[in-house]
Amino acid sequence: MLNFFRNGGGDQRLTAYILISPAIILLVIFMVVPFLRGIQLSMTNQQFTGAEADNVGLENYDQILSVGLMELPPRPEAYPDRRPSVGWYQSSDGSAQFRWRTRAVDDSLDTIYDGLERYREYEVSTLVNLFGTDYALMMKEPLFWTSLRNNIIFALVVVPVQTALALFLAILINQKLPFMNVFRTTYFSPVVTAMVIIAVVWSFLYNPQFGLINEMIGVFGLGPYDWLQHPSSALPAIIIMSIWQGVGFQMVIFLAGLQDIPEDLYEAAGIDGASIWQQFRFVTLPMLRNTMIFVVLTTTILSFRLFDQVNVMTPDGGPENSTATMVWFAIRRGWGNGEIGFASAVSVVFVGIVLLISIAQRMIISSESALD
Repeated sequence: MLNFFRNGGGDQRLTAYILISPAIILLVIFMVVPFLRGIQLSMTNQQFTGAEADNVGLENYDQILSVGLMELPPRPEAYPDRRPSVGWYQSSDGSAQFRWRTRAVDDSLDTIYDGLERYREYEVSTLVNLFGTDYALMMKEPLFWTSLRNNIIFALVVVPVQTALALFLAILINQKLPFMNVFRTTYFSPVVTAMVIIAVVWSFLYNPQFGLINEMIGVFGLGPYDWLQHPSSALPAIIIMSIWQGVGFQMVIFLAGLQDIPEDLYEAAGIDGASIWQQFRFVTLPMLRNTMIFVVLTTTILSFRLFDQVNVMTPDGGPENSTATMVWFAIRRGWGNGEIGFASAVSVVFVGIVLLISIAQRMIISSESALD
C-alpha cells in the first residue's frame, strides 16, 4: 500500500474519483432518486389533482400483473335468445362466445356458475379450448399485457432486421469508393431528425387517399390500404418506419467496428484462398462480436421505449389497441386519466424489464471472452 502511494497511485485514484463524481451525482439525481420516488408513488392511489393520497400497498401491482385461467361452464344445448351478463351466447356469425360483465350481476357469481366469484374483478382476454374443456384467460388489466405483447413483437422484428440491415449498410459505405460521405450522411440523417417530424411525414405517406406509398403500390394494381387504421397493419407500418429511422444509428456503430478490424486479417484470409463470404463469416463477424452484442441489446432496450411513433401516428393506441405500448400505456393512465400512482407502478415494472435486459447484457459479455 505504501508503495502504491509513493508511486503516485493515491493521486491517480483521487483524480479518478474527481472525474467520476459528476457522473455519479447526475446518476443519483436523475435516475436513482426519481426511481425511488416512483416506487413510493406506486404504492399509493395518488391522483393528478394533487389530493392527499392513501397508501394502497401492492394493490396497483396486483391490478397490473394478475392473470388467471378460468375454467368455463359447459356450453348449453340451446343458447339464450339474448346475450346474458355472464354466460354463453351465440354471435351473429354462429360462433359460441362467453360474455363476462360482472358489473351487471347483483348476486354472487357462484349462484350462476360455481367457482367464478373469485374472478369478479377480472376481464376475459382470450378463450381457449384445452382437451375439450373451455377456458378463459383472465386479466385484471388486459391492456397492460396487450402493450407488453406489442412491445415484444416490435422488438422481435425490429432488432434482427434493423441489426442485419445496419451491418449491410455499414459494409457498403466502408468501401473506398467516391461519394461515400454523401451516402453516410443520407443514411444517418433520419437519426438526427426529430421523431415527431418523421412520424408526421410517414403518416402522410401512409394516407389511404393520397399517400405516396399507396400511389406507388397502386402501379402494380395493389391497394389502397388503410395502413394505420387496420389492426393487422398498424403495428407493421410503425415497425417499417422505425427501422428506416433508426438503422443509421446502428450503422455508424458497425462502421466504427469495421474500421477497427486490421486489414492484415483480410489479406491473410485472401492469401489462404478465402472467398468474400468466408472472409465475412470467419473474419468480420468474429471481430464484430462485442459490437454486435452492444447493438442488439441497445436496440432491444430502445424497442421497449417505443412511444413517439405511436403517440403521433396512432394516438389512441391504434385500432383495437394494436399499437399500444408500455410507455404509451403508462402515460395514458398517468397523464390522461390522472392516475399517478397506477402509472408509477407501470413505470416501475417497465424499469424492471429494462433492468433484466441490462443484466442479461452483462451476463453475456462476462460469459464470453472478448477477442484480442
